[in-house]
Amino acid sequence: MKKALLVGINKYSDSPLRGCVNDCLLMYKVLSEKFGFDKKNINLITDHDCTKKNIVRNLENLIYNSKSGDIIYFHYSGHGSQVVVNDWTTSNEADGLDEILCPIDLDWNDPLRDKDLNDLIKNLPKGVKILVVLDCCHSGNGLRNSPKFIHEYETEHDWINRFIPPPPSNLLTNPKISIDDELGFILPKFSSTDIQTQKNTFLNNTINQGNAILISGCQENQVSADAWIGGRYHGALTYYMVEMLQRSNYKMTYKSLTKAINKRLDRLRYSQNPQLECKEEFFMENFLFL
Repeated sequence: MKKALLVGINKYSDSPLRGCVNDCLLMYKVLSEKFGFDKKNINLITDHDCTKKNIVRNLENLIYNSKSGDIIYFHYSGHGSQVVVNDWTTSNEADGLDEILCPIDLDWNDPLRDKDLNDLIKNLPKGVKILVVLDCCHSGNGLRNSPKFIHEYETEHDWINRFIPPPPSNLLTNPKISIDDELGFILPKFSSTDIQTQKNTFLNNTINQGNAILISGCQENQVSADAWIGGRYHGALTYYMVEMLQRSNYKMTYKSLTKAINKRLDRLRYSQNPQLECKEEFFMENFLFL
């Protein structure tokens, strides 16, 4: 059985977006018309229904009620951000920051962290495959455990990013973060080698992620565009992912798709690098295993 959860949030009170609901409507159409998803098995929630509790409950239901052979698709279009880790002294994050999704009722003291998403994925029954697409800022390590990454490159005239800055009160809970003379925040310095060393600690648990695949809108230190594209507002990842799939008659490997999206965004001068996160054995699988 094929099942999907689509989450799109435009109506943030302080930082509204414009293309997130369109992203989900586009994916609803593509899943039902091109990938054989029964409409009754596609759960679409938008705007004020997208509380943290409701997102988690719907994702739990999707995962816990699945069985071997099922294919699950989870799509999130909305704001993303970063918060200081709960315990920076023992964290595996080299920069002391967790990536988060931003539900409509975002609570900076109790956000939906990337590790929360990973904990849900760990409960995936054996033999179930899940594709997660996160069209938001700082989404590049959303499943946390994967050993391989593919990304290649770096807008249109009317776009905003899908990022909400964390409040100073959250950032300053980490004693390694200080304030400079211009009243900006000074984050801990780290090298790419340090980051890779830190991320390697997650590899021991990769098998618990099961058959999980993530396509993210950008790397974890980038922002994703909410832009006017093709006569409507959309997330750049979602729109051009569907465009690349359409050009290939909806049969394209995850590796080829990710590279094609990056090339397209680079050509259009977007500054985000979508990436693929999964076990290497899935690189050459077709999108949604069609």
